[in-house]
Amino acid sequence: MRQYLLIIVIAGALYAPRVFAHGGELLFTPESVMQGEPFMVTVKGTDIRDVKTLTFDGKRIPVFVRNGKPTAFIGVDLSARPGKHTVKLLTLDLDRVEKKITIQARRRVTAPLGIPQKLGGNTKVAQQNLVTVLSKENGVLAKVKVTDSAWFKEAFSIPLKDLIVTDAYGYSRETGSYSIPHKGTDFRASLGTQVKAINDGVVRLSRDFTVYGKTVAIDHGGGVVSFSMHLSKLAVKEGQKVTKGELIGFSGDTGYAERPHLHLSVRLNGVSIDPMKFFALFDTKKN
Repeated sequence: MRQYLLIIVIAGALYAPRVFAHGGELLFTPESVMQGEPFMVTVKGTDIRDVKTLTFDGKRIPVFVRNGKPTAFIGVDLSARPGKHTVKLLTLDLDRVEKKITIQARRRVTAPLGIPQKLGGNTKVAQQNLVTVLSKENGVLAKVKVTDSAWFKEAFSIPLKDLIVTDAYGYSRETGSYSIPHKGTDFRASLGTQVKAINDGVVRLSRDFTVYGKTVAIDHGGGVVSFSMHLSKLAVKEGQKVTKGELIGFSGDTGYAERPHLHLSVRLNGVSIDPMKFFALFDTKKN
């Protein structure tokens, strides 16, 4: 009877689901986030060569090495469902581990925003034109190439010598009958202020848009793309490699802007997140 039970136990052990035999563990920074915020996943106890896939709610997320550990950046969409969401890791030998993260609801804030005279002023025709053009430009930005492998080795840093927020991320701008979410952060910058690359990468866009004005988009790899908008002058060309802190342009008021400033957007795997919360992942205060 004992031998029979022993065989059952051994057989059960052979066919039972394994729980990450390599002793891996998923660590989140921070442990909970709001809609529109990023978090960093660090895999402790395994090598990146053993990582097959990492997913967030079923969406594949690129993994790279940071401080010697497999790491990934995940962006929570501004309209994501509040509550528990799942990060899953699968290794090459099919070990699995998963962990939940809590997404908190963001308080809805709205504010009126008029249309500059250079874009037609506050008329219904101008409003319709703005939304139409904005949709086309967003389509272009959505196709910006981003690589899985990280171009960067260091922490991300701020694009200006001093960061003073004039318009925060996440609120809705009410323009006539349209509501346009502000998926970036505006920083105080007088005309012609130097704007720097927030990390190493490749320039994927360096051109003028009707709404976004003169814009530089940098593919930093690891799923990260930064957009510097409303520039007065471009200092880099498409396809050019840049290093952290390198001059990429000068602040201005081109496009849908009434005064000089820098609008910075950061996208993680196609999701626009709060740039200030992204910098906070690295405790970045200055260049």
